[in-house]
Amino acid sequence: MRSTNANIKPTVVIAGAATFGALAALISLLAPPVIQPSFPILFYLKFDIAEIVDVTAFLIFGPIAGLVTATVHATILTAAPGGAGPFGASLKFLSVLSTYGGLILASRLGKHKLLTTGSIMTVIGVLTRVVIMTLVNYLYLIVLAQVVFGVDYSYFAQLTLSAIGINLTGTGFVFYILGLTAIFNAIHAVFSIVVSLVLVNAILTRAPQLVAGREWIRRTLTFPGASKKSFSFAERSGRFGLWDCGQQPLGLSGLLPWDQYR
Repeated sequence: MRSTNANIKPTVVIAGAATFGALAALISLLAPPVIQPSFPILFYLKFDIAEIVDVTAFLIFGPIAGLVTATVHATILTAAPGGAGPFGASLKFLSVLSTYGGLILASRLGKHKLLTTGSIMTVIGVLTRVVIMTLVNYLYLIVLAQVVFGVDYSYFAQLTLSAIGINLTGTGFVFYILGLTAIFNAIHAVFSIVVSLVLVNAILTRAPQLVAGREWIRRTLTFPGASKKSFSFAERSGRFGLWDCGQQPLGLSGLLPWDQYR
């Protein structure tokens, strides 16, 4: 099996991905509700901070490692007592994969500065997640949840709405559920991608020896003012932070417009 980044040993990629996946599952299972709040109205939708671990693994090690991380995460959530079960874990898995799809598309649009790269990744990640998961939720709502998982998703969603005085049926009900779920997915994608970018920068600025400047996201960035020679040296030595191959590593604070995102 080849690594998603030729500069990182496959054993490091797989070990890192498995560790990240187990960590993500542990956070999903043990994190208190106060840091995993429910989405308004559709209270069964929860903002899962463990998704940050999935996206972080992707940004550091690449797509294959990201897939391994998400698979480990979903598998543990399916099997563990108190987990989401097959129904919830499958939706989580597909949500993460749809976000990955946006990151991959963004990486193919050329190299850019940090702010541009972060913005492109966030916008495309949101779009792919919203479009794909709207289709997925429609299929689950109409047929798959009942047939594949034995879960009456439609009845459960109607029960949730009726509990707060919203009574809808037919097409209006479907559009209402899909619309709110799309808003939830958009917010969650922004949160997961932006916080992961901040976290990756912090990890690789303070501990560059982890992957010695070979992280997957580096291929999407340009480094103004750095010569090709100095860039190669920085990659070999792992001395510098993620965002700059010059004299000082650049932090995200003050650069990204989402520093205070909640």
